[in-house]
Amino acid sequence: MVSVLGVSVGASAVRVAHPDDRGAASWTFPVDAARERPEELVADSVETVIAEHAVDEVHAIGVAYRDQAQAAAVQAAMADCRLVPEVTAALRMLETSGELGDHSTLVLYDLGSSGLTVTVVDRATGTVFGTSRTDEIGGDLVDRLIRDHQLEGKRIAAPADEAGESELAARCRRAKEELSTNTAVCVPGDGGLLLLSQDILDSLIVRGVEASARLTREVIELSGRSPDAVVLIGGGAHIPLVASLMESWLALPVIVPAQPELVAAEGAALVAQEHSDSADRLPTQKFVRPVIRGGALAGGALAVVAVIGLGLGVGGSHLQSSDGDARPVATEPSNAEVSPSPAPAPVSTPPPSAAVSVPDAAEQEASVPEPAPAPAPAPRPLIPGLPQIQLPPLPPPPPLPPLPRIPGL
Repeated sequence: MVSVLGVSVGASAVRVAHPDDRGAASWTFPVDAARERPEELVADSVETVIAEHAVDEVHAIGVAYRDQAQAAAVQAAMADCRLVPEVTAALRMLETSGELGDHSTLVLYDLGSSGLTVTVVDRATGTVFGTSRTDEIGGDLVDRLIRDHQLEGKRIAAPADEAGESELAARCRRAKEELSTNTAVCVPGDGGLLLLSQDILDSLIVRGVEASARLTREVIELSGRSPDAVVLIGGGAHIPLVASLMESWLALPVIVPAQPELVAAEGAALVAQEHSDSADRLPTQKFVRPVIRGGALAGGALAVVAVIGLGLGVGGSHLQSSDGDARPVATEPSNAEVSPSPAPAPVSTPPPSAAVSVPDAAEQEASVPEPAPAPAPAPRPLIPGLPQIQLPPLPPPPPLPPLPRIPGL
């Protein structure tokens, strides 16, 4: 079975969705913000899903992105994917789920771990009329509020090291998630039990949620549109207080999908599936881990050098020397067929009836010139293989003056 995968990239996690006829399987890969960037984990996450979770042959991967900077980072990390704007991916998934009813203009309230994005969009065309993002509220901020509340009330002991801090942060996140379906939770761990009720959580985050509702109203006013409904997506949509405050502040129906944190990933998979099913799609291929782009550039340079070398080796039968003379180059014998030379045309002879004057023997002897004397043979070279060099004759030396006589000798 040929499969598609959808990926959403968050500040704290990379989510991979695998929709099929039975629903959608999903996997979450936490991001260590201190050591790695979420965009760089996209390829590793996809590779892990394919290798460890028995996903069949994958020929399309869609990745939802928030902005152009994130799209560029994902493209640099993994080229074998289709980039899909988060708004487009969300609309595609919401259309498939049938949860939008007859609403035409929507407010997408996307509350993730690192912040909130509010977008007013037309359902039919996907046109965005207004959007804004803030980091004054988000899942990570809610976790910190829970942590500070527990430490300030001395309900649990303060962590002694970095490992203890990480363990406490994980417990605060777990308490927040469990309160989406419970009125109170108890999370054990080092330093004591973490006890938290829904009422306490609401009191901790109510100001931030109200600020987000105020921001949503401002985006709606600036868009110049009258939305029909508010759709809550992202992991923060599970918080009950968010839905109740949005409905009371905006006086609009609020839609919360069954799995709001997977809307973008599943929508990206659906968009990738639509493009892969088009008539002009390439043959099905398995996902291959992308290579680093720097290596691809180096390989291209080597290919250019190789082509130039081939052109120099077989591009012509002569090379120009430094002085401009053409020198032959040894080439392989050709197997091409050579057409035979045409036979010489026969010489026409005059007909027998034509009168031809034939000179007598004396005239022939007079007309034949005497042969010219043969030229003298060239002198043999002094060195075999080299031509004879003729040197000009040297003049005789001048006479020497007489020596003076020495007396007594």
